[in-house]
Amino acid sequence: MDEKVPETIPILDLSLARDSDGRSELLKRLHAALFDVGFLYIINHDVPADTITRLTSLLPDLFNLPAEQKTLLSKLNSPHFLGYSGFAEETTLGKQDLREQFDFGTELPAIWQDPDLREVKGVSVPKFPNTEMIQESSGSSSATRDFKQLYWRLRGPNQWPDEAHLPDFRAALTEYHDQVEALSYRFVHLIEEAFGIPIGTFDHFFGRDEASPPEGLDSATAKSHDYLPPQHRIKLLRYPPSPHGTQNGGQGVGAHKDSSGWLTFLYQVGNEEGLEVLSSSGKWIRARPIPNSFVVNFGNAFEAATEGAVKATIHRVIAPGPDSNVRCSIPFFMGLPLDMTVSEIREQIPEHVRKLRSNANSGEVVSNFLDPRWDSLGESQLRKWIRSHREVGERWYGKEVVDYYSQ
Repeated sequence: MDEKVPETIPILDLSLARDSDGRSELLKRLHAALFDVGFLYIINHDVPADTITRLTSLLPDLFNLPAEQKTLLSKLNSPHFLGYSGFAEETTLGKQDLREQFDFGTELPAIWQDPDLREVKGVSVPKFPNTEMIQESSGSSSATRDFKQLYWRLRGPNQWPDEAHLPDFRAALTEYHDQVEALSYRFVHLIEEAFGIPIGTFDHFFGRDEASPPEGLDSATAKSHDYLPPQHRIKLLRYPPSPHGTQNGGQGVGAHKDSSGWLTFLYQVGNEEGLEVLSSSGKWIRARPIPNSFVVNFGNAFEAATEGAVKATIHRVIAPGPDSNVRCSIPFFMGLPLDMTVSEIREQIPEHVRKLRSNANSGEVVSNFLDPRWDSLGESQLRKWIRSHREVGERWYGKEVVDYYSQ
């Protein structure tokens, strides 16, 4: 192992960006975190504390909703995989994750255009009668976008708890979503600086390219596609203590790399530990909660697009033991357009960045996106959700489709 590769998770103070000397130091540390670790904490991130508290204070009431209310919000009701999953209903590496959760996304209309009968990879898919074709535009004619592609069915509205049972929840979650979304865009600009590429290079991925491309950016490449702004996703997670009689906590979430988007911003609620990060030496490092911080890590698409230079680090969650407290966390997954490919992202990452792979990360890049079948982000996302929630997939997409994406 390269002895210079850290065995700890760095903490980056974003307030350093406010002056030139501090910004230079911040970018230096960010560069090291990107290429050597793939995980970091950020503090002084400018997400208001009361925005976070407003949402976290509602988590006990959310998870204590009556069973019949949770059933009404079940993911089984959503072809978009949004809603409630009961304890151990999600799987990682084929094993049940010992948690319950609510999934929410950027509030967007359904856009999948469903003919009476169509074929996907040679598999007949039944009609979904409640979906309306809603035209969206990101500066170009939506007539050129094929909304019949099955992956567009992932995009759609949330299932919200009844305000009578959980007042203020929708407003609190929306405010949190918007604040962390804004943070994510600011942070991507810092990453662009750390890469040494023009600030704003990736803005059009997120529908934020209203101005001309930044100086130095190949405008033909940047504008080769106009994308629908992506749907970001938020999970509200609850890990209960393991039953007495068990020695340790079980699999809260199995070891994995994030495949749900570009970047992940995780807020750990309270002081209960559980998150662990795999170091380059194969050692599991605890990512203990740090007050008023977010844990940031990079997704599979980021790793593949940089040809392994930026690490999508393997991590897991150990469920609380019998004598522990409930653990809650809130990951925000920064989405990417479903009609984008990893190859298109790679075209906009300079060769000098892709060559920055450290010695500790110079071997084979383990990523589903290196399989040409999953170069399409829409296809890879559909595969991810079907593999994690097979029952939901079978209900809305059919067994044959589920079997195909479960390969």
